[in-house]
Amino acid sequence: MTFEIIVMWVALTFYAAATAMYMFGVTFSKDALTKWALWASAAGLAFQVTSLGIRWARLGHGPYLGFYEVANALVFCVAAFFVIAAARNPRLNAAGVAVMPVAVLLLGGSMLASKSGLPITAKLASYWLFVHVAFANLAFGAFALSFGCAIVYVVRVRSATGKWAKRFEKLPAQDVLENLTVRFVLVGFLFWAMMITTGAIWANEAWGRYWGWDPIETWSLIVWLIYAIYLHVRFALKWRGERLAWFAIVAMLLALFALVGIPLAFNTPHAGIGGYGKDL
Repeated sequence: MTFEIIVMWVALTFYAAATAMYMFGVTFSKDALTKWALWASAAGLAFQVTSLGIRWARLGHGPYLGFYEVANALVFCVAAFFVIAAARNPRLNAAGVAVMPVAVLLLGGSMLASKSGLPITAKLASYWLFVHVAFANLAFGAFALSFGCAIVYVVRVRSATGKWAKRFEKLPAQDVLENLTVRFVLVGFLFWAMMITTGAIWANEAWGRYWGWDPIETWSLIVWLIYAIYLHVRFALKWRGERLAWFAIVAMLLALFALVGIPLAFNTPHAGIGGYGKDL
Protein backbone atom coordinates (compact mmCIF):
# COMPACT_ATOMS: atom_id res chain seq x y z
CA MET A 1 0.00 0.00 0.00
CA THR A 2 1.49 3.32 -1.07
CA PHE A 3 1.76 6.40 1.14
CA GLU A 4 -0.81 8.13 -1.06
CA ILE A 5 -3.41 5.43 -0.35
CA ILE A 6 -2.56 5.28 3.36
CA VAL A 7 -3.24 9.02 3.61
CA MET A 8 -6.59 8.54 1.86
CA TRP A 9 -7.52 5.80 4.34
CA VAL A 10 -6.72 8.26 7.13
CA ALA A 11 -9.03 10.79 5.46
CA LEU A 12 -11.81 8.20 5.27
CA THR A 13 -11.27 7.36 8.96
CA PHE A 14 -11.68 11.01 9.93
CA TYR A 15 -14.82 11.33 7.79
CA ALA A 16 -16.26 8.17 9.38
CA ALA A 17 -15.41 9.46 12.86
CA ALA A 18 -17.06 12.79 12.01
CA THR A 19 -20.19 10.98 10.83
CA ALA A 20 -20.36 8.95 14.05
CA MET A 21 -19.84 12.07 16.17
CA TYR A 22 -22.57 13.92 14.29
CA MET A 23 -24.98 11.04 14.82
CA PHE A 24 -24.23 10.73 18.52
CA GLY A 25 -24.00 14.48 19.01
CA VAL A 26 -27.36 15.20 17.38
CA THR A 27 -29.11 12.17 18.91
CA PHE A 28 -27.99 12.94 22.46
CA SER A 29 -27.89 16.76 22.13
CA LYS A 30 -24.13 16.95 22.71
CA ASP A 31 -23.10 20.26 21.16
CA ALA A 32 -19.43 19.73 22.02
CA LEU A 33 -19.44 16.48 20.07
CA THR A 34 -20.86 18.11 16.94
CA LYS A 35 -18.16 20.80 17.20
CA TRP A 36 -15.51 18.10 17.33
CA ALA A 37 -17.23 16.45 14.38
CA LEU A 38 -16.64 19.58 12.30
CA TRP A 39 -12.96 19.53 13.23
CA ALA A 40 -12.79 15.85 12.27
CA SER A 41 -14.42 16.69 8.93
CA ALA A 42 -11.84 19.42 8.35
CA ALA A 43 -9.01 17.04 9.26
CA GLY A 44 -10.35 14.44 6.84
CA LEU A 45 -10.53 17.11 4.14
CA ALA A 46 -6.90 18.08 4.78
CA PHE A 47 -5.70 14.47 4.47
CA GLN A 48 -7.80 13.94 1.34
CA VAL A 49 -6.35 17.04 -0.31
CA THR A 50 -2.86 15.82 0.58
CA SER A 51 -3.48 12.40 -0.98
CA LEU A 52 -5.05 13.88 -4.12
CA GLY A 53 -2.17 16.34 -4.41
CA ILE A 54 0.38 13.52 -4.26
CA ARG A 55 -1.55 11.62 -6.92
CA TRP A 56 -1.86 14.70 -9.14
CA ALA A 57 1.88 15.31 -8.95
CA ARG A 58 2.62 11.64 -9.67
CA LEU A 59 0.23 11.16 -12.61
CA GLY A 60 0.27 14.67 -14.05
CA HIS A 61 -3.49 15.14 -14.17
CA GLY A 62 -6.34 16.00 -11.83
CA PRO A 63 -8.76 13.53 -10.22
CA TYR A 64 -11.10 12.80 -13.10
CA LEU A 65 -9.97 9.48 -14.62
CA GLY A 66 -11.31 6.25 -13.15
CA PHE A 67 -14.02 5.68 -10.57
CA TYR A 68 -11.56 6.12 -7.69
CA GLU A 69 -10.64 9.63 -8.79
CA VAL A 70 -14.14 10.70 -9.85
CA ALA A 71 -15.70 9.66 -6.52
CA ASN A 72 -12.82 11.28 -4.64
CA ALA A 73 -13.35 14.59 -6.41
CA LEU A 74 -17.07 14.52 -5.61
CA VAL A 75 -16.33 13.81 -1.94
CA PHE A 76 -13.80 16.62 -1.84
CA CYS A 77 -16.38 19.14 -3.03
CA VAL A 78 -19.06 17.82 -0.65
CA ALA A 79 -16.72 18.01 2.35
CA ALA A 80 -15.21 21.36 1.36
CA PHE A 81 -18.59 23.00 0.78
CA PHE A 82 -19.91 21.69 4.08
CA VAL A 83 -16.86 22.59 6.19
CA ILE A 84 -16.81 26.13 4.78
CA ALA A 85 -20.58 26.58 5.24
CA ALA A 86 -20.55 25.23 8.81
CA ALA A 87 -17.48 27.28 9.74
CA ARG A 88 -19.12 30.46 8.45
CA ASN A 89 -22.47 29.65 10.05
CA PRO A 90 -22.03 27.33 13.07
CA ARG A 91 -25.80 26.88 13.29
CA LEU A 92 -25.60 24.75 10.15
CA ASN A 93 -23.15 22.33 11.77
CA ALA A 94 -25.78 19.77 12.79
CA ALA A 95 -26.68 19.32 9.10
CA GLY A 96 -23.50 17.25 8.95
CA VAL A 97 -25.58 14.35 10.22
CA ALA A 98 -27.02 14.15 6.68
CA VAL A 99 -24.10 15.46 4.60
CA MET A 100 -21.12 13.53 5.96
CA PRO A 101 -22.63 10.05 5.44
CA VAL A 102 -22.75 10.89 1.72
CA ALA A 103 -19.01 11.63 1.81
CA VAL A 104 -18.25 8.43 3.75
CA LEU A 105 -20.25 6.16 1.44
CA LEU A 106 -18.79 7.68 -1.74
CA LEU A 107 -15.21 7.66 -0.51
CA GLY A 108 -15.62 4.19 0.98
CA GLY A 109 -16.89 2.91 -2.35
CA SER A 110 -13.96 4.48 -4.17
CA MET A 111 -11.49 2.73 -1.85
CA LEU A 112 -12.84 -0.61 -3.08
CA ALA A 113 -12.22 0.32 -6.73
CA SER A 114 -9.02 0.08 -8.73
CA LYS A 115 -6.57 2.79 -7.75
CA SER A 116 -4.21 2.41 -10.68
CA GLY A 117 -3.58 5.56 -12.65
CA LEU A 118 -5.09 5.91 -16.12
CA PRO A 119 -3.05 7.58 -18.87
CA ILE A 120 -3.97 10.88 -20.46
CA THR A 121 -4.92 10.32 -24.10
CA ALA A 122 -5.21 12.99 -26.78
CA LYS A 123 -8.98 13.22 -26.25
CA LEU A 124 -8.57 13.59 -22.49
CA ALA A 125 -5.84 16.21 -22.66
CA SER A 126 -8.33 19.03 -23.02
CA TYR A 127 -8.93 22.22 -21.07
CA TRP A 128 -12.66 21.78 -21.63
CA LEU A 129 -12.68 18.37 -19.98
CA PHE A 130 -11.01 19.81 -16.89
CA VAL A 131 -13.57 22.63 -16.69
CA HIS A 132 -16.42 20.22 -17.40
CA VAL A 133 -15.42 17.94 -14.51
CA ALA A 134 -14.79 20.89 -12.18
CA PHE A 135 -18.33 22.21 -12.70
CA ALA A 136 -19.75 18.69 -12.17
CA ASN A 137 -17.98 18.47 -8.81
CA LEU A 138 -19.03 21.97 -7.75
CA ALA A 139 -22.64 21.27 -8.72
CA PHE A 140 -22.75 18.06 -6.71
CA GLY A 141 -21.20 19.78 -3.69
CA ALA A 142 -23.98 22.39 -3.76
CA PHE A 143 -26.67 19.73 -4.25
CA ALA A 144 -25.27 17.76 -1.28
CA LEU A 145 -25.67 20.81 0.97
CA SER A 146 -29.25 21.29 -0.26
CA PHE A 147 -29.80 17.61 0.55
CA GLY A 148 -28.48 18.05 4.10
CA CYS A 149 -30.63 21.11 4.77
CA ALA A 150 -33.69 19.39 3.30
CA ILE A 151 -33.17 16.27 5.43
CA VAL A 152 -33.00 18.36 8.60
CA TYR A 153 -36.08 20.32 7.48
CA VAL A 154 -38.11 17.12 7.05
CA VAL A 155 -36.98 15.70 10.40
CA ARG A 156 -38.02 18.89 12.15
CA VAL A 157 -41.40 18.93 10.41
CA ARG A 158 -42.01 15.37 11.56
CA SER A 159 -40.84 16.26 15.09
CA ALA A 160 -42.36 19.66 15.74
CA THR A 161 -42.38 18.87 19.44
CA GLY A 162 -40.48 16.45 21.64
CA LYS A 163 -36.87 15.43 21.97
CA TRP A 164 -35.93 15.71 18.28
CA ALA A 165 -37.30 19.24 18.09
CA LYS A 166 -35.05 20.13 21.02
CA ARG A 167 -32.03 18.46 19.43
CA PHE A 168 -32.36 20.61 16.32
CA GLU A 169 -33.43 23.81 18.06
CA LYS A 170 -30.04 25.48 17.58
CA LEU A 171 -30.26 25.13 13.82
CA PRO A 172 -31.62 28.04 11.80
CA ALA A 173 -35.41 28.40 11.72
CA GLN A 174 -37.36 26.34 9.21
CA ASP A 175 -37.88 29.22 6.78
CA VAL A 176 -34.14 29.95 6.86
CA LEU A 177 -33.34 26.27 6.21
CA GLU A 178 -35.78 26.26 3.30
CA ASN A 179 -34.22 29.38 1.81
CA LEU A 180 -30.74 27.88 2.18
CA THR A 181 -31.92 24.71 0.45
CA VAL A 182 -33.27 26.77 -2.45
CA ARG A 183 -30.08 28.83 -2.68
CA PHE A 184 -27.87 25.75 -2.73
CA VAL A 185 -30.11 24.22 -5.40
CA LEU A 186 -29.89 27.39 -7.49
CA VAL A 187 -26.08 27.43 -7.26
CA GLY A 188 -25.92 23.75 -8.15
CA PHE A 189 -28.37 24.25 -11.00
CA LEU A 190 -26.18 26.95 -12.55
CA PHE A 191 -23.02 24.85 -12.11
CA TRP A 192 -24.80 21.84 -13.63
CA ALA A 193 -25.78 23.95 -16.66
CA MET A 194 -22.13 24.93 -17.07
CA MET A 195 -21.17 21.26 -16.75
CA ILE A 196 -23.50 20.35 -19.62
CA THR A 197 -22.34 23.27 -21.77
CA THR A 198 -18.62 22.68 -21.31
CA GLY A 199 -19.19 18.95 -21.72
CA ALA A 200 -20.82 19.57 -25.09
CA ILE A 201 -17.82 21.65 -26.19
CA TRP A 202 -15.45 18.89 -25.11
CA ALA A 203 -17.60 16.23 -26.83
CA ASN A 204 -17.36 18.14 -30.09
CA GLU A 205 -13.61 18.37 -29.63
CA ALA A 206 -13.29 14.64 -28.81
CA TRP A 207 -15.93 13.02 -31.02
CA GLY A 208 -16.95 15.69 -33.53
CA ARG A 209 -20.46 16.18 -32.17
CA TYR A 210 -21.91 18.29 -29.37
CA TRP A 211 -24.59 15.86 -28.26
CA GLY A 212 -25.09 12.14 -28.81
CA TRP A 213 -27.84 11.12 -26.37
CA ASP A 214 -25.66 8.56 -24.66
CA PRO A 215 -26.86 7.56 -21.14
CA ILE A 216 -24.74 10.09 -19.23
CA GLU A 217 -25.70 12.99 -21.49
CA THR A 218 -29.36 12.00 -21.26
CA TRP A 219 -29.35 11.60 -17.49
CA SER A 220 -27.44 14.85 -17.01
CA LEU A 221 -30.15 16.64 -18.97
CA ILE A 222 -32.88 14.86 -16.98
CA VAL A 223 -31.31 15.96 -13.68
CA TRP A 224 -30.98 19.55 -14.92
CA LEU A 225 -34.65 19.56 -15.97
CA ILE A 226 -35.70 18.13 -12.60
CA TYR A 227 -33.91 20.93 -10.79
CA ALA A 228 -35.42 23.43 -13.26
CA ILE A 229 -38.85 22.09 -12.26
CA TYR A 230 -37.86 22.44 -8.59
CA LEU A 231 -37.04 26.12 -9.10
CA HIS A 232 -40.20 26.61 -11.14
CA VAL A 233 -42.52 25.17 -8.49
CA ARG A 234 -40.71 27.14 -5.80
CA PHE A 235 -40.74 30.56 -7.46
CA ALA A 236 -43.67 30.36 -9.90
CA LEU A 237 -46.07 28.02 -8.11
CA LYS A 238 -44.92 29.10 -4.61
CA TRP A 239 -44.36 25.62 -3.28
CA ARG A 240 -43.01 25.60 0.26
CA GLY A 241 -42.63 23.26 3.17
CA GLU A 242 -42.09 19.52 3.35
CA ARG A 243 -42.97 18.61 -0.23
CA LEU A 244 -40.36 21.06 -1.53
CA ALA A 245 -37.79 19.55 0.85
CA TRP A 246 -38.58 16.03 -0.38
CA PHE A 247 -38.17 17.31 -3.95
CA ALA A 248 -34.62 18.46 -3.13
CA ILE A 249 -33.81 15.14 -1.43
CA VAL A 250 -34.94 12.98 -4.36
CA ALA A 251 -33.33 15.29 -6.93
CA MET A 252 -29.93 15.02 -5.23
CA LEU A 253 -30.12 11.21 -5.23
CA LEU A 254 -30.83 11.32 -8.97
CA ALA A 255 -27.84 13.63 -9.48
CA LEU A 256 -25.67 11.13 -7.61
CA PHE A 257 -27.01 8.33 -9.81
CA ALA A 258 -26.21 10.34 -12.95
CA LEU A 259 -22.63 11.01 -11.87
CA VAL A 260 -21.74 7.65 -10.31
CA GLY A 261 -24.37 5.04 -11.15
CA ILE A 262 -24.60 5.56 -14.90
CA PRO A 263 -20.84 5.21 -15.56
CA LEU A 264 -20.90 1.92 -13.65
CA ALA A 265 -24.02 0.59 -15.38
CA PHE A 266 -23.36 1.55 -19.01
CA ASN A 267 -20.33 1.18 -21.27
CA THR A 268 -20.53 4.54 -23.04
CA PRO A 269 -17.75 6.87 -24.21
CA HIS A 270 -18.45 9.01 -21.15
CA ALA A 271 -17.99 6.00 -18.96
CA GLY A 272 -14.29 6.21 -19.76
CA ILE A 273 -14.21 8.89 -17.08
CA GLY A 274 -15.36 6.13 -14.78
CA GLY A 275 -12.74 3.80 -16.20
CA TYR A 276 -14.96 1.69 -18.46
CA GLY A 277 -15.20 3.41 -21.83
CA LYS A 278 -13.10 2.43 -24.84
CA ASP A 279 -13.33 5.55 -27.01
CA LEU A 280 -11.10 7.88 -25.03
